Formats: sequence, C-alpha cells, structure tokens
Amino acid sequence: MQTEGERISSIISHFCKSKAEFARTMEESPQAVSNWVSRGAGKNVLNKILSKFPNVNTNWLLTGEGEMLQNSEESNPSTQTNATFVRTKGNDVYLETSSGIKYFELSGNKYRMRVPLVPFNAYARYANEVCSEVIQEREAWDEVEFIVDKIGHGNYMGFEIKGDSMDDDSKRSFTQGDIVLARELDKVHWKDGLRYEKYPFWIIVLEGTILCKQIIDHNMETCDITCHSLNPSPEYSDFNINLSKVYRIFNIIQKISTAL
Repeated sequence: MQTEGERISSIISHFCKSKAEFARTMEESPQAVSNWVSRGAGKNVLNKILSKFPNVNTNWLLTGEGEMLQNSEESNPSTQTNATFVRTKGNDVYLETSSGIKYFELSGNKYRMRVPLVPFNAYARYANEVCSEVIQEREAWDEVEFIVDKIGHGNYMGFEIKGDSMDDDSKRSFTQGDIVLARELDKVHWKDGLRYEKYPFWIIVLEGTILCKQIIDHNMETCDITCHSLNPSPEYSDFNINLSKVYRIFNIIQKISTAL
C-alpha cells in the first residue's frame, strides 16, 4: 500500500505537469509540497487537496484503500425526467460542496440541489470567457433547483435549451426553454472515452457557442466525436467535432420541461 506521501505524489503526476504547478494550485510553496511527498501531510492539507481535486477518492487519500479517482457513476445524482424546479436565491444551505453546489435536505432521502443557471443571453459570453480562462461573474444569474437522491461532488450547471434541433416530438426531446442539469466531465477522463452509450446527451462548450447534442460515436484514435440531432430535418445532419476544439463538456443527467 502506498504511503501518504506516495499518494500525494500520484495525484501530482495525474493532474499536474510538475510539483511547481501543483504548488500553485494548492497556493503553497514548492518546499511545502516536497515535505508532504517525503513526510506525509496533516488532515488540513489532505482536506485542501480534496477541495482542489474533487475527483480524488476521499477514502483512498486518507487510508490508501480503493482507487485514486472517484467512480463517476456513484457520484452522479440519479437521472430523472419528471423533476421540478424553481429559480431562487437564498442562503439556507444544508451542505455546500467544494464546487459551490448547494444541497438542501428533504424527506425520503432526497435533496434539493441548487446550481447556477446559464441563461440564453450569457451563452456566447460564457463560452468565450471559458476559452480565455476568465472567471465568469455569476452573481446576476438565476439559480435553478433539481430534486436528486444523491449528493454529487463534481461541477454541475444548469443550461437552457435553444432552438429545435433536439426536438423529435418524443419523450426524450429537448425543446426550446427546457432546463437541463449537466455534470462536467473533467478532461483527464476524455482519453478514456465519453461513455456516450450510458450518457447519450451532452452540453458541449466550443469557442463562442454552446451546443446540446447526442453523441453517437467517439473515435479514440482521432479524438473526434460524432454529434447527432434528434430532429430528423435534413438541416440537422450528423457532424464531427474534434475534442481539441472543445473547451468543456457536460453530460446531461436531468431534464425539466418548462412547456405549459
């Protein structure tokens, strides 16, 4: 079993190009990081590592048992298509994750999950600021709440659906104005495949635009993904995007219809 210092070293190797980059992420000195690797670290340091790298398995870091990375399926809230939502701003937080996602406990082992809602008029700005690595000011945005049965520690956001390219008049359609809850897939997992058969629908952030599409193929050699629109109209034919052009990608795990 790895020592605590060896586990920290594994995190550095997996997520960062160097100890110096890890030190900058942790907002600590390179000497402090070297000490952690050689001698181990205290509980406060380990908790800080978990807050900076939420995909790390807490039990593995603290005890050495299990795998280094969390199982993304276990950390996802269950998918639901009949959820309800409200646009709200409030401070009665039951639990807030390191990603800033707020949860409120309900009866029956359920939670209200509150996430930022990216509005139509922020789509282009959001995409462009992601590309330029500028921190998006979200204070003016609404927040949206979903009912879930698990607490997830990833990065979640709400998106409003634009247009009719994903509308085929079936129950799985995404229509203009629908709200979706989407969980970001960290880039470290892209090389392992997007698991599009389990999670077929995605929010894809490109330069200057955001798409909602079904992914029907992921070529691991070329890094191309094939995007499909549910609308059968010829104008919405399948097309490929290379992942090098993608800035962020979220798998859709809930849909709320806002239609009357």
